[in-house]
Amino acid sequence: MKKNRRWGFWALGIVLCLAAGLAWRTGLINTHLVLASTETKNAAHQQLGEKARTVGVVHPWAATDGTAVTLPGRARANQKATLFFRVSGPLARIHANPGDRVKQGDLLLELDDRDYQRQVKVMESKLASARANLLKMKTGARPEDVRIIESSLTAARADLSLATKELERYDILYKHQAVAEQAYDRAKTSVLSLTARVASLEQQQVRDTSGARKEDITAARAGIDEIRIRLDIARDQLSDTRLLAPFDGVVTKKIPQAYEMVAQGQPVMTLDDISLLDIPVAVPENQVGLFMDRDPAIRYAAVFLTRKNREYTARLSEFSRRADPATGTYEFVFTITPDPGDVIFPGMTAEIKLLTGPASLQSQGLAIPLQSLLGVAGNSAHVFIVDPGTRTALRQPITFEALARSTEVMVTGLSKTDLVVTQGSAFIRQGEALTFENPAQKGVQ
Repeated sequence: MKKNRRWGFWALGIVLCLAAGLAWRTGLINTHLVLASTETKNAAHQQLGEKARTVGVVHPWAATDGTAVTLPGRARANQKATLFFRVSGPLARIHANPGDRVKQGDLLLELDDRDYQRQVKVMESKLASARANLLKMKTGARPEDVRIIESSLTAARADLSLATKELERYDILYKHQAVAEQAYDRAKTSVLSLTARVASLEQQQVRDTSGARKEDITAARAGIDEIRIRLDIARDQLSDTRLLAPFDGVVTKKIPQAYEMVAQGQPVMTLDDISLLDIPVAVPENQVGLFMDRDPAIRYAAVFLTRKNREYTARLSEFSRRADPATGTYEFVFTITPDPGDVIFPGMTAEIKLLTGPASLQSQGLAIPLQSLLGVAGNSAHVFIVDPGTRTALRQPITFEALARSTEVMVTGLSKTDLVVTQGSAFIRQGEALTFENPAQKGVQ
């Protein structure tokens, strides 16, 4: 019984093997495998389509906006100065305060000048005295003065003669020890003193009658020149107690208060000339050639945040030929002339635009919406484009330049056939599946 059952199992196995071989030869198994694989792929594609992110795309278009570059800057006064007094003293009067417009030569501040006035008077008196003395040396003394000198000289000579005779008598007595030594010394001293006086009066008589020597007159003139210079210094110091505006401008800062002591050279006020404003901008290396272009069709304009609807004509006034070691950019300075009533002050944010004429429009590149840019670093960034074959996101590095329309940038690194992601670009990643409608036209954001 068991033997018959074993033969039955063997027979069933042989039949199944024959059936499998027949199916393989006829391709039945391959057909079922292919169908199963196809169904799996279709299901996967269906599941992928359900998870794909919907984005907005656009083709880059030709940039014909008329603007090549826009660079940020900050306005500063074309001319500015920190004012100070050249002398010291207490601040007496204030004639201008921050915000006041002043003209060149207007009085701004005054120091107490009493000490400087007195110094001027002292030097004026010394100068008058020195000039009178020089005149006396050149013309000689008056006749009455000469007579007085002659009388004094006659009296001095008589006194000397008497003193000489007394000294002779004292000399005889001293030799015989008939007079004290102290009395003898007084007699000798009297003779010496009267001899010196007679010599001085004789010199004065010669000078008063014949005039002073040339070297004395030269020395007197040199003394007068020295006093005159010291008088000029005193007058300058007196004038320096009044601080005047060196140019037309606006007072931007006043440091000391009234009656405070002000030291020589201490900053007391700042003055800015805002009739002209300078706007320095940092120009990247790849744009230096644009700003150095002398094409007459190129012009520059400045726009301020406070006056967005107004463009000011700008001119390139100076530029640096050496790059900043930290940023690698070059400083270009543009100058504008604002209207007197415009609310534009130093320190305000501005933009310098390089405007081009029709002849240069053809050299411009392709434009895309500003919102497409990601990872902006200087003038470099990247965008996401759609791979048309796999419909997945691809990261594309680009360089850009701002256009006059704040919502557009001119780029390099793209072609007109690229599908650039605009809406939703900040939420996708490399290789992510995307779905989109027809590309947007220029101006549709």
